[in-house]
Amino acid sequence: MLLDRDITFFHFNRAKRRIIKCLEVAKKTNNDFYLFYFLAQKYILDEKYFLAIKYLDKALFINENDEFIYNDKALCFADLGKYKEALECFDRGIKKARDSSLLYHNKGWLFNLLGRHKEAILCFKKALELDKQRLESLYSMADSYEKINDIENAYKYFKKTLVKLKGKCSFMYNKTKRRLKKLKSLI
Repeated sequence: MLLDRDITFFHFNRAKRRIIKCLEVAKKTNNDFYLFYFLAQKYILDEKYFLAIKYLDKALFINENDEFIYNDKALCFADLGKYKEALECFDRGIKKARDSSLLYHNKGWLFNLLGRHKEAILCFKKALELDKQRLESLYSMADSYEKINDIENAYKYFKKTLVKLKGKCSFMYNKTKRRLKKLKSLI
């Protein structure tokens, strides 16, 4: 979970350090699942998505119910432009872990990327229903509302995001402030 947060908030060097430590522990303890999982994470950060998928599949063979594996595999497919496979992978993960705000959020992210903003909003709402503190979902939902020209809801959710972001990530905080300022001029 910490690794996911590091990546979400652009702390890539911190994420790489975590991965190296986790790989060392996985090797020491002979834990193949974590070895495969963290090798995949290393390849994801290096943008070697085909290799990452190979190791994510090995990890899934050991534990077919792990939500993080489905999530990361779907994101790799998305980064490779294989959007249908990505959506299918999110759906398989959601069937295994119905209470995963992570899977709903990232499925919403993909819908947003594909211009399917109303479907994205539904995913972000579900993610927030499962985890009310998921900042990424608040921000992304605001973004989706803005893209469908629902300026009032976009403003409302960017405002909520700004409050929760304070002190957590200055890059995202400032970006959200700029977007709020722009929207305020349209209201």
